Amino acid sequence: MRKFAKPVLITLLSIVILFIATVSFALWFVFTPSRISPVINNQAARFFNCQMEIGEVEFTFFSTFPRLGLRVDNFRLINPFPGAQSDTLINVDRLIGVFDVGAYLRHKEIILSDIILENGTINAYVDKAGKPNFDVLVSETVELDEPETEFKLGFLDTGVIEFRNVNLRFIDDSLKIDSDIRNLYAQVMAKMDDDWIESHIQLERSDISFVHEGEQYLSNAKVRMVVPANFVPSLQSVSLDNASFSVNGLELKIHGTIINDNLNGNLISDIAYSFSRWPFSDLLELIPSSFLHHLDGMELDGIFTSEGSITGIYNDTVMPWLDIHFAMENGKLLYHEYPIPLSDLKGDMNIYTNLKDDELSYVKINGLSGKTPESDFSTSGTVKNLFTDIHAELTTNANLLLNEFNPFVPDTLNATFRGRVRGQITTDFTMSQLQAMDLDRMKISGRMDAANLDVALDSIWARTDRMQLAFALPNHQPSSASTRFAFADIGTGDFWAGTLDGNSAHMKNARITLEMSDVRDTTRLPDLICTFKMDTLSVSMDTIRLAVRMPQGNAALNPREQNAKNPEIKLVYNSEAINGQMGKDMITMKRLNLDTEILNDDSQADVFLQWLVKGFIDMEEGVVQSSSFTHTVEIPSVKMDFEPERLDIKDGRMIIDQSDFELSGLLVNMLSYFRGDSILRGDFRFVSDNTDVSQLMNLTSGLGVEQEDQGGASENNTPEKEKINRGGNGENTGPYIVPQGIDILLSTIIKHATFGVDTARDITGEVRVYDGILLLDDLKFTTPAARMQLTAMYRTPRKNHLFLGIDYHMFDIEIERLLQMIPDIDTLMPMLRSFRGKGEFHMAVETYMDSLYNVKKSTLRGASSIRGENLVLMDGETFSEIAQTLRFSRRAENIVDSLSAEFTIFREEIDIYPFLIVMDRYKAVIGGRHNFDLSFKYHISVVDSPIPLRFGIDVTGNLDEIKYSPTSARYAEFYRPASRRAVENRQLELRRMIREALTSRVLE
Repeated sequence: MRKFAKPVLITLLSIVILFIATVSFALWFVFTPSRISPVINNQAARFFNCQMEIGEVEFTFFSTFPRLGLRVDNFRLINPFPGAQSDTLINVDRLIGVFDVGAYLRHKEIILSDIILENGTINAYVDKAGKPNFDVLVSETVELDEPETEFKLGFLDTGVIEFRNVNLRFIDDSLKIDSDIRNLYAQVMAKMDDDWIESHIQLERSDISFVHEGEQYLSNAKVRMVVPANFVPSLQSVSLDNASFSVNGLELKIHGTIINDNLNGNLISDIAYSFSRWPFSDLLELIPSSFLHHLDGMELDGIFTSEGSITGIYNDTVMPWLDIHFAMENGKLLYHEYPIPLSDLKGDMNIYTNLKDDELSYVKINGLSGKTPESDFSTSGTVKNLFTDIHAELTTNANLLLNEFNPFVPDTLNATFRGRVRGQITTDFTMSQLQAMDLDRMKISGRMDAANLDVALDSIWARTDRMQLAFALPNHQPSSASTRFAFADIGTGDFWAGTLDGNSAHMKNARITLEMSDVRDTTRLPDLICTFKMDTLSVSMDTIRLAVRMPQGNAALNPREQNAKNPEIKLVYNSEAINGQMGKDMITMKRLNLDTEILNDDSQADVFLQWLVKGFIDMEEGVVQSSSFTHTVEIPSVKMDFEPERLDIKDGRMIIDQSDFELSGLLVNMLSYFRGDSILRGDFRFVSDNTDVSQLMNLTSGLGVEQEDQGGASENNTPEKEKINRGGNGENTGPYIVPQGIDILLSTIIKHATFGVDTARDITGEVRVYDGILLLDDLKFTTPAARMQLTAMYRTPRKNHLFLGIDYHMFDIEIERLLQMIPDIDTLMPMLRSFRGKGEFHMAVETYMDSLYNVKKSTLRGASSIRGENLVLMDGETFSEIAQTLRFSRRAENIVDSLSAEFTIFREEIDIYPFLIVMDRYKAVIGGRHNFDLSFKYHISVVDSPIPLRFGIDVTGNLDEIKYSPTSARYAEFYRPASRRAVENRQLELRRMIREALTSRVLE
């Protein structure tokens, strides 16, 4: 193999040397400059109509190898033109044309295929009329003389035009364009075949400046381009095959076809483009200075990438479709009037539009994000209807440190924000909805988590360690058809709010949900549903304090059908411990359940009529302390239904000092009472282990009584105005004034009761308060002194004019205790002080009293009876005298076998009906009268005695001066007094008075 290699190489090298020698000989001896230059000079006039200067011309081989070239040195076209920047159109040091050797050998014609311009200048100019200075080619209609030469310059069939270090200046006064290209290195290649042209333009290492209408758009920009293109003249179409354009390193690639449809006036495009990683700082250098003022005070940076296509028809009415993908990274923005710099800006979006069609055009934001020094945010979504009413569907995520944004808050708000907020917001709205704040048609929802939030707005502040907020507009899952407008779900850890003047509120672990109608409707109240639950709630405002443990419930607010500005409120609430304080007043309770409905009617003048309430309340272990009341009120339990007209107490227990009672029953006519249409009526069962009657009287005295005495005139017919006297502790210091405007019946069962120093037990019966009248109906009770039964009527027409009607029956009562309980009995029957033992006392009396309960004797009416057996006659004054006169035995105790006496009272006179008294060996009938001044006149008839004579004694005078006068007996020996039934008659009279009082009130 090796023995053939050396001869082959020698042979090939010999052929190459022979070819070079032959070409060199031809160029040196055949195609000499002296022979070619005249041909070029003579033939050039066939193509140019301006002055042309040509230096030396020669053929080249080695520099254009493997083709043969024609080199022209110092080529110049001179075309003086008004306004042009220079008379010289073209001035190049060297112009090389590569020609067709075959055409030259066959037809002696020099046909140029490639042209190269080196080291020169081109000055192109168009005047204001649009006439160029480079229109120097001879028209094809002009016939040129063919000079007789050895060679002919045929035609230009240029495939490549190449510029090497050429300066090009182009000025167009009609378009106000001034462009300057320095150090132009470019190649323009073209191939033509019938109705098809293939071209390739390549531009390298060129500095381009461009001015339009006096505005500098490019200044020595480094421009490169590679443009492969195909032209179809008949279709007026241009196709670019991965064309590349670069300005200062910013490369743009284009691929596609453009067709000019002259027949229909359309421009049809199918173009795709792309560019990658364009620094924004480089783009800023391409922005004209007149536009840069819009960016004054701004520092922008970032890297941009994009690809897309432009397809479709363009004419006066139709735009092509733009399908663009745009991306940004490493973006930065600093605006001097915007105190927070933005960094790490990223964006990715798709734009699809024809700049006209709303239905199909859209912007899809795949991602847009950025950061501040302490915060970050991102958004994505779609924007539609770009050319009419923009429709945006966006999802935004944010992680914000609120401290950063305080500089944006207007000074007029006097507000500061601190804390970290993280959240997501989803929006769906149109621009018209946003401008009109048409919230009922917008869709906004999201979630927010806040940590260490601290907000101050003027004098109001709020802070929390954590908070969650979820919201939706509209409400997609409303609880009612009227709360579709908005929804919010709020959760907090420790939440504090207050004002600078000391008011504050605190919630712990709260969860609150809200549903509402459009709150912007000023013609009606909004519909609102609120559910809440929290571990604790506390409020402090001035002297008011409130603390609640585990409150939870739901509330609903709706406008009333009759008046949309009046609310209807429904509340279901329950909680554990509640502690409240207002000044010196306090209230606590262990548990509270409430289910209520409240109706408002602002047309009513009275606040009780403006707010009508109904529902159910269940409370346990309540305690009330009031500065206006001496004792603490304990409420072990309250269960009741309530509504505007009635109150149904299922279980109501209360303890006041030493008193406790359980109340159950029905209270009606409440609303009518406040309207003034009716009295308040109630029927209750009153059960108590211990009752302090004085305390209850202090609590109820004067309720419903106006200051002006409703009784009319005083005794001298002068109108009297009185006030209920109450001490500093709220207790009544005057007489008990019976409440007015109410009809309350209490069926009492009381185990033990106190009234001052007196006590009673096992009290049963009815107590009724009827519009200024207190009735005790058949009240039975037991005292340490006796068993008792009481029926009474007490009226207080005026403070100093009190009426008392009483039917008082005492069984087995000690006479001594009777005088202690009713001291006035001693005035009525002074003789009772001389007896000791048990008896039965019955009294029916009516009288008026003053404010100190002193009896107005002129009004006293009544009857009384006293019965007793085996009474001890004590050593009293009256009967000592009688015993001495009648010579009773002087035993330690004198026993009265029986005593049965009746007496009546009328004004200041007391009539003692004859009664029989058996004492020692005597039986006597005693009767008479005495007065309140303790003057008296009695007659004693001895009807049975050891002396066989009947006789009588008249006892007259007063206690200081008693006169005894023997007289004949008024009563026969066997006379026995009959009962006058005065007490029973007076008892019936009292019943009649009670009945008339009640019926008269009904008629009123």
